[in-house]
Amino acid sequence: MAEVSVIVFAAVAVAVLIIAIRGWVGPPRILGFANRHGLDLTQERAASVERYLRLIRRRRVWGLLLGIVVPLIWLLPEQRFAVLFVPLLAGWLLGAASAELAAGTATRTVTAVPVPAWLRRTPLVVAAIALVSTALALSSGLGDGGEIAAWGVGALVTCVFVTATVQHVTRRAPLADTTSAVDLAARAHAVASLTTVGLVLAMLCLLHQADQVRAALNGETAEWAGAVATGLALGVLFLAAALWSESAPGRRLRLVPFIAIVMVTASVAAVGFGAWRDRPPYEPEAVHPVATIRLTDMEHFDADAAALGVSGLHSTLGQTILGRLDVATPQPTTRGYYQLIMIDRRYNRVVRRFYGRDGGGWGGDALRDAWKRYPWLSALAPTPHGNAEISYPDGMAVGVQPDETSTGFVGTLPRDEQTGLRPSAHLMVVLLFTGPQGQLYWAVEVPVTVA
Repeated sequence: MAEVSVIVFAAVAVAVLIIAIRGWVGPPRILGFANRHGLDLTQERAASVERYLRLIRRRRVWGLLLGIVVPLIWLLPEQRFAVLFVPLLAGWLLGAASAELAAGTATRTVTAVPVPAWLRRTPLVVAAIALVSTALALSSGLGDGGEIAAWGVGALVTCVFVTATVQHVTRRAPLADTTSAVDLAARAHAVASLTTVGLVLAMLCLLHQADQVRAALNGETAEWAGAVATGLALGVLFLAAALWSESAPGRRLRLVPFIAIVMVTASVAAVGFGAWRDRPPYEPEAVHPVATIRLTDMEHFDADAAALGVSGLHSTLGQTILGRLDVATPQPTTRGYYQLIMIDRRYNRVVRRFYGRDGGGWGGDALRDAWKRYPWLSALAPTPHGNAEISYPDGMAVGVQPDETSTGFVGTLPRDEQTGLRPSAHLMVVLLFTGPQGQLYWAVEVPVTVA
């Protein structure tokens, strides 16, 4: 059924594009153009407007078709079909630029196009935003730096392309067989449409850039960043609609700055609120964690556990690392939970068999990404493979509730790694504090005492 839907959608899309490529322009479209630019339509002017609108419609639709077909070269071999907005808008811009090139060759004379001065400066403003956005995204250290830079370059290239095309519009020769009023209206129409679509494409590139950073966040910051991404996507559409409306001759600039200010203010406030909510309720100094460990075996396990004051643990075969974690109980203790891991410094490897009174388990995204924030936890870093896949280290974490002042743990190393083990030098005990949504508050190396 899904394949039938795709075929029907593709057939309808192709039919619409074929009709559009024929370039038919109806009287309502001509009248709308005339009303926007204050033209007094005569039969001659109407014919000139129709010729120009047919030209730009055909070229722009061919560009849209290009933006649909080119991505399919990569998608169809993977048995996927999708309409991607970035290549779609890029194709439209290419088609619109080719229409203006076909409308007339460039001259040295600059024509005073009746568009607001702020509209000409819009690509420059967006380019400045792209530079700042790229610098901030790269300096955050989050996400794929290559993709962040690529999307930033995409936004800058869009701004340069729009600026160059608008410059051609102001320098091209007048439209053939038309009046000066229609020619000026066509130039103003081109500048407004190119700038509007260029704005959407550049901002879409920056949204993809921001998505790279958002994907590396966690906790409430990630949730609010996701809401901001959705809001910005809608805001860009409203901003583009306002820009197109207020770029018409005689219109005043009102909605564009208002929408832009609302978008920036709301985005900063939302992400800032998420970051504020992700603050740890207390720092490691308030916990004073201390670990006491000793090496034991099955024969002496019960006696050593009693000597350490731990219960509910079970011995394992071979040499066993028996330990107790003692922490203070700061107030409040209602947010988050602790996770305890052990690392063998000799191999920079997480101890795989590591249990507490309630067993053990992997600690989720907080542990998986902890190495990015704390380089000394490189044992948690993934291992790349030649086939572009990565694998995360095996290991166990012991969960500890913040209101527990003491908890026991048991660890066992593989038999070939037990020889020569010196706990005080070779074992690192790490306490991680994670929030209710899995966000990592902090991680700290626990001082170890060997009993």
